[in-house]
Amino acid sequence: MIRTKNSVTVVVAVAVVAGIVASTAIIMAIQQAEAQSTTFMRRVTGSWVQTSSPHNAEGHGTHQVVNFFNPQPDAMYSGKVTFTASKGVDIIAYYDVTGQNITGIKTWKVGDKTYATTTLMSNVTSGTVDFAGSGLLAHSVSSDQYRVAYSAYGWASRNTQLANP
Repeated sequence: MIRTKNSVTVVVAVAVVAGIVASTAIIMAIQQAEAQSTTFMRRVTGSWVQTSSPHNAEGHGTHQVVNFFNPQPDAMYSGKVTFTASKGVDIIAYYDVTGQNITGIKTWKVGDKTYATTTLMSNVTSGTVDFAGSGLLAHSVSSDQYRVAYSAYGWASRNTQLANP
């Protein structure tokens, strides 16, 4: 009987130690992953007036755009923009889908990047729009320049890979 109690005690002790070791390994792996990828958030707020410029997407060279938010590597924006344009424009959010197998949706190619687009408003001269994406712009298929006054309030978040110590 004493041998059985000792055997059970040893087995339980080994199981507890193994559980502690496994838990420690998992915690260390999570901490290392968090240290290597950190999300930075920054508030984006302000008011601007811009004149449109030629669109840089392939096949859109005669179109005009005003970029409310320009794409940045690994950045996502979300928020609200209120605007007034001197002519009717489309408000378009776009999302970086570079390297993904995308079919059945409208995309723009800009340099080595591919962006999926979502039209949030069509042919408008003013309004307020909530958005999320890699960027946001006012777009016109016309080659005539226009001006946009806008205010933005939102957040920019970026996943940044940190170097291993």
